Amino acid sequence: MDVSEYRRQVEAEAEAAARREPAFREILRNARPSGRAGEGAFESSTATGGDDLSIGLAVLLDSDANEEAFTAALQAMSLEVNDYPELIDTLLAYLDDAGNPRDRRLAVLNLLQEISFRMVGFPAKRPDYLAALRSIIDDPDSQLRRVAIGILAREKDDYVQRRLVDGLEGKSKALVPAAKAIQFLAYDVHSEYFPLAKRIVEKPPNRGAKVEAIRLLAADSSAKDLLVGILADPSEKPEVKMAGAVALQSLDPEEFERQARRIVLDDDEDDQLRALSLNALTYFGNPATQSEDDELARRVESLNSRSRSRSVKKAAAGYLAKRGR
Repeated sequence: MDVSEYRRQVEAEAEAAARREPAFREILRNARPSGRAGEGAFESSTATGGDDLSIGLAVLLDSDANEEAFTAALQAMSLEVNDYPELIDTLLAYLDDAGNPRDRRLAVLNLLQEISFRMVGFPAKRPDYLAALRSIIDDPDSQLRRVAIGILAREKDDYVQRRLVDGLEGKSKALVPAAKAIQFLAYDVHSEYFPLAKRIVEKPPNRGAKVEAIRLLAADSSAKDLLVGILADPSEKPEVKMAGAVALQSLDPEEFERQARRIVLDDDEDDQLRALSLNALTYFGNPATQSEDDELARRVESLNSRSRSRSVKKAAAGYLAKRGR
């Protein structure tokens, strides 16, 4: 998921939460925080922020509060944070406390991320926010760790990038599985990643990591021969070849067109790869070159009438229609 899509998702969730406002107020006002939870925790707001915020702060710090009340408390804080930016410090402290329940820390982290998108004054808090995220990338909980790393990766954070690279190179304990680490690095591709990606392609810890490394190499102009070799290797897995085809098309469209033609003509190639190649030739190939390629046209006509693969037949029909055959 790219940054703009992620932002839209978070904003949609915020709008949905706003529509649930009447329900959350009733839940919050029926909450009864135990003991002295929250007392003095945020005096500047509880003095003027209204009953909802006062109760919400107490619920946040009440380990006995139920999930419904906790969610309502976060909604109250979300509504008040523009007037009381100190709430961000309270949320960061909650997030940083490993003794708090994992699901609740995740909920607080999601709220902080949503606030970071919409709050005009958030840049003043961003250094503290990023520092808090860095402090939990070694958290024992894998889900919380992964969410924090993902946010930092989208922020193009140098520290998390170094930690991900160190994990892939075996210099330190890996923060996340290799395939996921490469995905995170792809948010901000640097040329110094390319030698590492090539090493992973040549000696992968698993197929998923190899696929992600190939995708990363779509930005490496020196990776052309490696990608062509992947497509030409009859022993390579279809998933790997598919990634190689997409990467090569991005890197060198003319070379990809040559490889796509070869793949379409090869009856021993995987059907999904042949369909992908046919679709690419249909929509991105050179019409002038293909108009004179009778061998390719005859093979596509044969695939359209005889292939047992629905995806290949559909791609062949599209090619013939586009070329007026």
